[in-house]
Amino acid sequence: MSPNENDLRSHSIPIELIFEILLRLPVKSLLRLRCVSRSWKSLISSPSFVKLHLQRSPKNTNFLLMGINLDPIVVLSYTLQSLMKKAKKIPFFEQSLGFSEDFTHCHRVSGSINGLICLSSIVSFETRYKMYDVRLWNPATRLLSKASPPLLIENKFSVFAMFGFGYDDSTDTYKVVANIVDRREWRNELRVYSRSDTCWRTVSTSPGLLLSWEEPQFVCNSFNWLAVKPSGPIDRKQIHRLEYTYDDYVIFSLDAGEKAQKLLQMPPDLDNYNRQEPKVVVLKEHLCIFCDFEGTHFVVWQMEEFGVEDSWTTLMYVSYLSLQVDACKCSFYNYSNFNMSEDGNYLLMYNERDSLLIVYDKRVKEVSTCINLCKHVWAGVNGYVQSLVSPE
Repeated sequence: MSPNENDLRSHSIPIELIFEILLRLPVKSLLRLRCVSRSWKSLISSPSFVKLHLQRSPKNTNFLLMGINLDPIVVLSYTLQSLMKKAKKIPFFEQSLGFSEDFTHCHRVSGSINGLICLSSIVSFETRYKMYDVRLWNPATRLLSKASPPLLIENKFSVFAMFGFGYDDSTDTYKVVANIVDRREWRNELRVYSRSDTCWRTVSTSPGLLLSWEEPQFVCNSFNWLAVKPSGPIDRKQIHRLEYTYDDYVIFSLDAGEKAQKLLQMPPDLDNYNRQEPKVVVLKEHLCIFCDFEGTHFVVWQMEEFGVEDSWTTLMYVSYLSLQVDACKCSFYNYSNFNMSEDGNYLLMYNERDSLLIVYDKRVKEVSTCINLCKHVWAGVNGYVQSLVSPE
């Protein structure tokens, strides 16, 4: 018996019961209990305990909004259920992440996996290159990883990088993918970084494929982008004039293990959905497509079984009028960070233009909760769950 186990068994409560009780406690309580003794700290910090605690944590219930134009950064944390009850106060905390004030406005938030949040930032400008780096942050433990190796891209106004965050469960590896976009040349390049890498690696994509400038959506162990793949060569003039139809759109899916790529067809019968480019999102761990319909409302399609193109089903129709917005000034592209309640009755969305947090009740087809968050520049994180996972 190890000294730590002996210390735990010295209590009148069986060690197995202590273990089960600790697994049921929130992260905040566990962080305090690490101070009880060395044995408790060792147990709570062990990889096996961290993994089991994460597996038992509730999923798809938490949402974070981060005021990214300040240092210390302001984090609002709440559950969709609390907003459904029309909560007027949202708990928040502040933390300095130690970034240079000169580049605070360059922070981007690129998703959350297992309680870790991916933060990207431009850290320097040189004559020929812009330099990005990414870090992983655990808001619950307040731990921040070291910066990744620098990602260098051309220092042109038309060139920028969009990041996505994912997890390869086959190798227990967290990965960040960068989509380097050149808006003038209408081309893009993918690079991938994992915590064990010393540099960013280039990933080839199908020829004649142009990925969306939006961040990828991670679901079912894969990164997913909206992409244009016309029958002939890509015509940049057509892109400028938005002349491509839905027949030219596909979903490009990259496996987190980088061993497989595939193109998924869009939902059928979308001839009338031609006002704006569709939007790829994830709701309740399902890949979804948001499509504008004749400028009056948007339609949400859901892929019931990932990778099965015949499983597309219509999830809901949402009228712009019911969202109390002017469709001529604000469309679904002004909305982000969608989340859905477990029963599928409530849709959470963030209106970036007006800085409004909205909960839409699809049963009565109206907004049930609307909170004004105009104080800061906000970035939202969906599917966040508190965990003890280390960002290093």
